[in-house]
Amino acid sequence: MRNFTLLALLLFSFAGASAQRKCGTETALAQKLKDQPKLVAKMQAVETTLRKIRPPRNLQRVNPRVTIPVVVHIVLPDPSVVTDQQILSQIASLNLDYIAQNPDIVNVPAAWQAIIGNSELQFCLAARTPDGDPSGGITRTVTQRSGFSINGAAADVKYTSTGGTPGWDNTRFLNIWVCVLDDNFLGVATPPGNVFPAEEDGVVVNYRAFGTNGSARAPFNLGRTLTHEIGHYFGLRHIWGDDNGNCSGDDGVGDTPLQGSETYGCPAGVQTDMCSPIAPGYMYMNYMDYVNDACMILFSTGQTDRMRNALDAQRASLLNSDGCIPVNLRNVDAGIAEVQQPTGYRCEAGQTPLVLLKNRGFDALTSATIRYTVNDGPPVDYNWTGNLATLQQTPVTLPIFQAGQGTFTLKAWTLNPNGGADEQPENDTASVSFNYRSPSVMPFTETFEGAAFPPDAFSIRNPDRSFTWERASVGSRGSSRSAFIRNLGYATNNEVDDLIGPVVDGSVADSVFVSFDLAAAVATLPGTPGNAWDTLEVMVTLDCGQTFIPTGYKKWGATLMTRRTPTDVEFVPTASEWRTDTVDLTPFVKKQPFRVVFRNTTNYENNVYIDQVNIFKKDANPDLVSRGILIWPNAFRRQFYIEFSSWPEDLKAIAVYDAAGRQVYRQQPVIRSGNRTTIDLVNASNGVYFVTLFYSQQVRTYKIVKAK
Repeated sequence: MRNFTLLALLLFSFAGASAQRKCGTETALAQKLKDQPKLVAKMQAVETTLRKIRPPRNLQRVNPRVTIPVVVHIVLPDPSVVTDQQILSQIASLNLDYIAQNPDIVNVPAAWQAIIGNSELQFCLAARTPDGDPSGGITRTVTQRSGFSINGAAADVKYTSTGGTPGWDNTRFLNIWVCVLDDNFLGVATPPGNVFPAEEDGVVVNYRAFGTNGSARAPFNLGRTLTHEIGHYFGLRHIWGDDNGNCSGDDGVGDTPLQGSETYGCPAGVQTDMCSPIAPGYMYMNYMDYVNDACMILFSTGQTDRMRNALDAQRASLLNSDGCIPVNLRNVDAGIAEVQQPTGYRCEAGQTPLVLLKNRGFDALTSATIRYTVNDGPPVDYNWTGNLATLQQTPVTLPIFQAGQGTFTLKAWTLNPNGGADEQPENDTASVSFNYRSPSVMPFTETFEGAAFPPDAFSIRNPDRSFTWERASVGSRGSSRSAFIRNLGYATNNEVDDLIGPVVDGSVADSVFVSFDLAAAVATLPGTPGNAWDTLEVMVTLDCGQTFIPTGYKKWGATLMTRRTPTDVEFVPTASEWRTDTVDLTPFVKKQPFRVVFRNTTNYENNVYIDQVNIFKKDANPDLVSRGILIWPNAFRRQFYIEFSSWPEDLKAIAVYDAAGRQVYRQQPVIRSGNRTTIDLVNASNGVYFVTLFYSQQVRTYKIVKAK
């Protein structure tokens, strides 16, 4: 099977060898802007920074040389097809191209030799992982995917769930994925400015256009595809400006001539078109055109300035990365790689710490003392024994402790590895914060007027570490505070953020409800077909946020908005733009401790506010408690209710008969709302009726009277 897969890959390589260059960056960006039109303004702001004028050049180097740490992720059915030597050849090619030391730079026409650009950018394979372990800067992942679409800048190759592999921290590393790209695309990149999620930031290159040997195939076997795509990563556009040949747009660089459209193959001499009709013509040999690798030979000075502007403004964190610095392993070096528990909001007082013990040294780790403290209190020691090889780690459960109420920091570290001194104690320690509050009693009210946010005993779940719930300076009922989320500025789709309330004791409540004041607006006209809307849901968690139970409250668009006119400016509600919604939690709480969850799913519409959160109980009728069923009111005028203390899952049908035995109403299947159902006899005559409940194994009948 492996031989067949490899053969298929090689056949694909040869089949595509004569294809024209095809870059997916502008296509992916256009898709993104079409899906999220409000991102256009953000891209315009980024463009302003990219066009910043840099100091004039002279005989001295203007830009200091910078080395960017690179991690190459090979994602193929057989990742060994791309060899280490091939990867090294690609890095070597980049390093020549980006400082204008490529041997074919001598072929730049005389007209443009004075503006040859030197970006002073160099690239290294990462010498360490994000966790600080030694690395060669290469990962290999076996995938079952035969290829990846460029949709979302080839987002699928960047997630395990879709056949790819996750990138490393994009603030410290340039991630490069090498795979099979569908539809003959050679590469795609994410531009600067956080237009795409951090997890998807980087460059994707087709394995047949990567490096200068191995799987690389002519005419794309000099490493220039990656040179081109990294240009996009640092803010360069295609040299013809992607304006469909009408000369109306350019690439945002002053020293590159206007150009009508892309250039293919390997032309020579002066080339002119309607945008540059006279000599020296257009700059077809530029790295940001579409010519074959052998004819791509320069960046202009303006392009290198633009790239350095992107580095300084949008990718500045790479300047301080330690990714190129090798790790100096010692013989004996143990440490806590991570405190896995407790973290965040805790729903119980008893806490059992769980840590990852890691051997960072050359020698096998056979013993160590693990010590932890809570808020720098009395230390607790645990003596571990085992056998950990170099760079291996293992989870270790530490002795339990009882948490008081409040916010705490648990710090854990290692002592006496292998019975002696640790040769690098500075990497021994890890810490984590958590908080615990005893369950609240009902009624519970939160108005968000306090100084802290989230309020005491609340927590926030923010998976993408971007926009999330925060405190607003306007509230309902004339108050000055509320909780809100800035969907208008949240330039993404379908990201979820949870505001989770305190643990509430539901054990003594017959019925539980939550009410809250709501204000919301949209930017798109309600009823717009196919529009993705912001959504607010109310959920319940019974296990401290491990799982979430929908309550049936889920609103969006016209059902969510309280401002009736769409607006694309920041929504700040007036006093009349609030309403109160109430949700019956009884069927979900089931007399257990619970937390209420307000879940916002953003789709880049407008802000959502909540205030005056009230969690309260209602005691059941004593007859309902004692009998398990209550039919009320009796007598009734229009309709009556059948309510259960606990809903009977085997209830199949309900029928109502008059005094003569004639059926006047039937409900099958039974429609429930919480633990009750409604019977409407508005058109029935006054008199005595008999209500019959049909269960799986029995039938029960009750008498009721209708009267004006």
